[in-house]
Amino acid sequence: MNRTMNLHGMMLSAVMGMALLMSGIAQADTLSQGHRNVSGVVTAVKGDIVTVKTSTGTLTLTQKGAAEHGHAEYKNGDEVTLMMDENNNIIEAHHKGEEGNHHFYTGKLIYMGKTQKEIKLETIDGEKVFPLSRLEIKTKPIEEGEIVTVEVNEGGIVIDLHRGAHGEVKH
Repeated sequence: MNRTMNLHGMMLSAVMGMALLMSGIAQADTLSQGHRNVSGVVTAVKGDIVTVKTSTGTLTLTQKGAAEHGHAEYKNGDEVTLMMDENNNIIEAHHKGEEGNHHFYTGKLIYMGKTQKEIKLETIDGEKVFPLSRLEIKTKPIEEGEIVTVEVNEGGIVIDLHRGAHGEVKH
């Protein structure tokens, strides 16, 4: 009887562990490593500049960025979700309730354009060229020929770049 109870206890532990592991994997695909979401409210709109008050402080966005991602313009009182990178830079913003549909592409870095805002990868599906959202991405110390993963937002623009592969690669 003790042996049966121990077996049931081990099975239950294994199932619970798998459930926790799977929830961690699902979370990793939703938000890239080092990224975090911050909620806020638009407090001012002056021309192209949008001011957002969050629990961590006041941040600014642009209406141009919203248009580039196909989002409606921001208005005073709008609730927004900001995706922050590991350096606390805003890499994406959405109206509350809208979710980004990001894809990850892994391949060998062919180049990051010196004068252009683009990156070129050699993937299993052939060469792919993506526009870059921020010039800071180009300053990452990654050499041509290294294996990298780019995170591409719903507008087809690279919002982040990391060495190596990222979990499940979508093409």
